[in-house]
Amino acid sequence: MSAISGPRKSSPGDARERTGPRADDPRVVRTRSAVVDAARALFLRDGYSRTTMDEIAALAGVTKRTLYNNYADKEALFREIVLDFIAFAEEFARGLQEELGGIANAKLRSTLEELGVRLALAITRRDVIALRRLLISEAREFPLLARKYFDRVPAQVLGALASAFERLDDAGRLRVPDARVAASQFAYLVVGEPLDRAMLVGTLPARKHVIACARTGVETFLARYGPAAP
Repeated sequence: MSAISGPRKSSPGDARERTGPRADDPRVVRTRSAVVDAARALFLRDGYSRTTMDEIAALAGVTKRTLYNNYADKEALFREIVLDFIAFAEEFARGLQEELGGIANAKLRSTLEELGVRLALAITRRDVIALRRLLISEAREFPLLARKYFDRVPAQVLGALASAFERLDDAGRLRVPDARVAASQFAYLVVGEPLDRAMLVGTLPARKHVIACARTGVETFLARYGPAAP
């Protein structure tokens, strides 16, 4: 081709070569899913600082070049994994808000027991405990992520409980001077001891123990806030 013949016209194939596969390409989706699964497993097992991109690539079965084509660095991967988990957990918090909408007309003791058991079992799940421990260990390096988790999950759960207790107070079914305080106390009563043990010792409590603690916690809560409470 003559040097003065002008630039060659581009073709669709050239565009694909320049831009690479689209983000919704099934190959890209599979690769990113494998990488995220591998990174999540390693972060939760070994922590953020002790996990390397080499290990993530090896476990995902991809080359380092492929890994870096999808994620700029380890921090980007970590943030995506935590934010994905927050979004998933946030669905639980939103579902709880909807579920508690009609609590004023429900059978009080049985409804609170079911709520306490469900909440305790959700909080003491293996993946939830692992993520909480990971966020605490990395809170100095990622303080905004830890804050985002608290604001979008535990804080929303407490807000949903507080709103429900306010409605029960209005209906005369509970005596709740401060709904926020009551919500915090309810949450700790139903799951505090098993959660503390799991967080500090790393051992998941037996399901039977979690359920028993939740039911006892509800009994204590009603002794303080029930309609016959002083």
